[in-house]
Amino acid sequence: MQKTPAGLAVSVERSSVPVERLVMDPGYVLIDEHGSVEEMIRLISKRATISEPLNVLNLDDIVAKHRHWQRKLPTVAPFYAVKCNSHPAILRLLVALGCGFDCASKAELETVIGLGATTDRIVYANPNKSIGSILYAKQAAVKRMTFDGSDELDKIAKHFPEAELILRIRYDARVAQLSLGRKFGCDPNRDAKPLLEHAKSLGLRVIGVSFHVGSGSMDAECFYGGIRKAIEIFDMGRSMGVEMHLLDIGGGYPGANMEHFDLCTHHINKALEKFVHPRQGTKVTVIAEPGRYYVESAVTALVNVVAKSYEKDHTGAIYRIRYYVDDGLYDTFDWCDAHTNTPVVQEDKRDSACVRSVIYGRTMCEHDVIREEIFLPEHEIGDCLIFPNKGAYGKLLGRGHNGFSPTGVKVCLTRATLNYMCAVAVKAARG
Repeated sequence: MQKTPAGLAVSVERSSVPVERLVMDPGYVLIDEHGSVEEMIRLISKRATISEPLNVLNLDDIVAKHRHWQRKLPTVAPFYAVKCNSHPAILRLLVALGCGFDCASKAELETVIGLGATTDRIVYANPNKSIGSILYAKQAAVKRMTFDGSDELDKIAKHFPEAELILRIRYDARVAQLSLGRKFGCDPNRDAKPLLEHAKSLGLRVIGVSFHVGSGSMDAECFYGGIRKAIEIFDMGRSMGVEMHLLDIGGGYPGANMEHFDLCTHHINKALEKFVHPRQGTKVTVIAEPGRYYVESAVTALVNVVAKSYEKDHTGAIYRIRYYVDDGLYDTFDWCDAHTNTPVVQEDKRDSACVRSVIYGRTMCEHDVIREEIFLPEHEIGDCLIFPNKGAYGKLLGRGHNGFSPTGVKVCLTRATLNYMCAVAVKAARG
């Protein structure tokens, strides 16, 4: 094992070594110029003996996503949504890349600050905070925080009057995996003006407006309308003597569908060019809260078939195969994604006939179904199923049902990414 200035325990093993050593090594796996994460995943999936489920986290995928964001949205600063996946390796890398952070709790604030994030790169984006969390934010000097109601303003005025506030409005996508407007955000037409007036009467400083179109949005155009509505509130605030300078366009960006992401960026840039950049007076800073975008494609889940059974019709013919695997919806897999949980068909089975199947998770809960209806080549006990794009939300929602241990994570990175993280850590240590 090799200790780096970034505090990382890094395995110096290469992907060409025996796969058993890769699986057992508790540290990071350094991928050299002759190997790849994909090759390592293939080797692990072909091991001869059944082992525990595994998540393979590819940090270089996150670096590539960050660079793509910078190319497509050069005027929008990313503030990663910590709730999406708070694995320390991910957060440490994003600190090194200069990302900001969208935090929703005291625990998330403590985590990112502990990993070196500066408070000017944090927004406390939960509009409904406990008094204790507000006091912690004050102590930690995290000034920027959201609100969407008058009672929240009263709490902040009493406990953290120096806070810099962001009004969250409701603006939902027409189609999204999870709409958020029912729970968060004020009505922009009915409530925004009274809330700005109330904040002003309390002597509080409102610095901007935020919205979130919904998790897993499939409505790229909604960002255009959300930005337009937010700028209308900027103009209304200016007429009231409330000059704002921060626009937070929230999250909802896909992590595995880059064609749709690029379509989102088209509508965002179009709206910024029309409504934001031409504004006279105070310059508007634009930030966003991507979560799924950064991490969804960075994690591949490897699960093992531990049991199987057959469902037969009245003639005795098999009409469906039940597979039981050693992971599930209480750990790696996201409850919202059950209809998209599709394993990669490996090379040795691509010519086999596909059979109607169902994939069940490892717990005794009847809701623990990874995929209800899918056609797959027949698999045997001990076979490994590979599920790509499992980096968002699932593991954070794991609850250890039935006492199963959390799925292990193997973190992979190239020498270039390791060197970059080390260089940033050394620079930070030297002040």
